[in-house]
Amino acid sequence: MAGDLKQIYERFNPNKALQNDSLEKYYVEIDQNEIYIGDLKTNLELSLETHEPIKLLFTGHRGSGKTTALNRLVSYLNREMGDKFFIVHFSVLDLLDNNDIIYTDVLFSILTKIMEKCQVECDISPSLAERAERWGKSITKIEISEDKVEAGAGFNLSYFFELLARMKSETTTRQEIREEIQPRVSELINLINDIIAEIEKSERQVLVIIDNLEKCDYENASDLFYRHSTQLTQPLCKIIYTFPISLRSSNNFSQIRGNFSVDIIYPNIKIHEKDGNVKDTNGRNFMRQIVEKRVSTDLFTPEALEYIIDMSGGVIREFIRIIRDSAVRAIARRKTLIEKDIAVEVINGLKNSYQAQLSDEDYDVLLNIYETKDIKRDEKLVGLLHNLSVLEYTNGRSWCDVNPIVRSILEEKNLLTEK
Repeated sequence: MAGDLKQIYERFNPNKALQNDSLEKYYVEIDQNEIYIGDLKTNLELSLETHEPIKLLFTGHRGSGKTTALNRLVSYLNREMGDKFFIVHFSVLDLLDNNDIIYTDVLFSILTKIMEKCQVECDISPSLAERAERWGKSITKIEISEDKVEAGAGFNLSYFFELLARMKSETTTRQEIREEIQPRVSELINLINDIIAEIEKSERQVLVIIDNLEKCDYENASDLFYRHSTQLTQPLCKIIYTFPISLRSSNNFSQIRGNFSVDIIYPNIKIHEKDGNVKDTNGRNFMRQIVEKRVSTDLFTPEALEYIIDMSGGVIREFIRIIRDSAVRAIARRKTLIEKDIAVEVINGLKNSYQAQLSDEDYDVLLNIYETKDIKRDEKLVGLLHNLSVLEYTNGRSWCDVNPIVRSILEEKNLLTEK
């Protein structure tokens, strides 16, 4: 495949998950992760027979490829089982402020996105449509200009999206809406469930997939999934919630897990074995295939590509980010390919970001992880998993390791002993 460094910038965007045509062109299967997507499919297919409104937690590190995996799952379900599922798939980042999300925001977004899908794919009764619009208008007195009002499916959906837009950008409005919804959350859940029941009269079962919830901060995530899991599981449909991997190591995870049907992890790509001394050939080949699907590997020296694989830690988004940043730097230096010294400069820049988020206490935890590789319930580990300083892998059983970039910081501080 012929190409140049500008193609790398175009085709390696760490902020854009694969979907539609790019999913067909660039997706690479790896057996380990296909197993976990298979588990998602099987749970959903089995629940069709029982009409069970299962609630699934889909977890993994930020950047592990969950969004692409969910896009592929939706593509499969639409293609193979479109007559059985009514799929509502959305990212909370498009609707809500990622730094401030509570359970009522999530439930309100579910209602809005289900109604949006109804406008395209089904009719609900005029009385239920009127009830939904009346409820929405009752929670705040925000005025909407006439040019934003559109008729559709018997209700004014523009009003709901205007509320969400203002919730995302206006702190005062967000608080005003929450103060109205919280004492009436049972009304909101009942409305969602009545709309779900009407949709399912058509024999299609509602599946809601909410992506990027794992990107909210730890306190928000704990509030959502620990303190308000009861409310999140009350809609009577199938729901997949993306879930922060850090919460799996919290003291509250057993209680969280008990409120949901299944939790499925989408692991990072394993590029070395647990002992750290043996490289994982399958995982490294997968990382190379990500490159080969997009551009010619002749745009990298072999040493540079192997180094980038090593330092990515098997986190797909970080791998793509390092490649793109290296291409930018190579172009700025008037290079025609990415050499190892360019990649080293990029990694050195990332070290500054990682080091800035580490406290003195974190170094003790990191050294213990480096020695033991044990993943366990430990509140001190939670933050390090959340900010990618520690990465989780699976070999049947879960284990973890220090992010290679962070490990190089430990090496520079002479904190590591020879193994």
